[in-house]
Amino acid sequence: MNKLSITIFIITGVVLSKGQVGISTSTPDQSSNLHVAPTNTSNQYKGTLLGTMSTSNRDSISQPATGLMIYNTTDNCLQVNNGTPAMPRWECLNEDPNLPFGNMIFGRYKPIYPGITGSIISVPPPQYSPTNTQLYGSYPANGNFASNDLFRIDVGRRTGDTYSAVLYNVSGERITFNYSSNAFYNPIVASNISLNNAQGRFIDGDNVTYYTEAQNCYAIVTSPAKWAGRKFLIGVNIFKEDVSNAIANGGNETGKENQSMLTYIFEFK
Repeated sequence: MNKLSITIFIITGVVLSKGQVGISTSTPDQSSNLHVAPTNTSNQYKGTLLGTMSTSNRDSISQPATGLMIYNTTDNCLQVNNGTPAMPRWECLNEDPNLPFGNMIFGRYKPIYPGITGSIISVPPPQYSPTNTQLYGSYPANGNFASNDLFRIDVGRRTGDTYSAVLYNVSGERITFNYSSNAFYNPIVASNISLNNAQGRFIDGDNVTYYTEAQNCYAIVTSPAKWAGRKFLIGVNIFKEDVSNAIANGGNETGKENQSMLTYIFEFK
């Protein structure tokens, strides 16, 4: 009778058998190719630490495999590449599977009033660049704005008391989408909006927003085909980090230095 021969090596708590790896266990589960035990050889409980890196470190990975996982120290979350090696789409793992959002990205920026730069943003908005001094995002010491694989939010000063929120295409390709905005003074419904890479569009209808105004929009990508149907809730919200000295509508009152901006991009499942 022929017998199946299995070679096992034990090296500092690592067990290698045909097709399987067991760490701190001599009996890896038959359904796994990697089995990490919760305790070490001294019976101390241990966790499993994935590769920790910033967003810029992550983006330097060449051809990341679909399903590749990391811990993102910029966004403070476990991320998995749900795209392809050629077109990665990094998404934070959702703690609540019942939420309608598959990916949630936030940014916080302070101070937001009266603008970090004296430059006035142009109409139409300038091309996106992390060093463009018309955009608040060129001053990263004050925080950051929400950005994912398709869109980025940024802000520019319009006048002493107003700003403009811009939705940029940062996908690397031309994209087309429909969106509706509930901007306070000029809500808008727009169809077949096409933006080239690094091109932006003001979220509201009049290009001017007060420092007490929130803007939110719902966007559905229609092309290219590989992204068609992706749906996003995108928001720009001003809030005050103390409870005194309410800011008037123009945003030009005492306490304005305590204003922050919260931006977010939620992708629906």
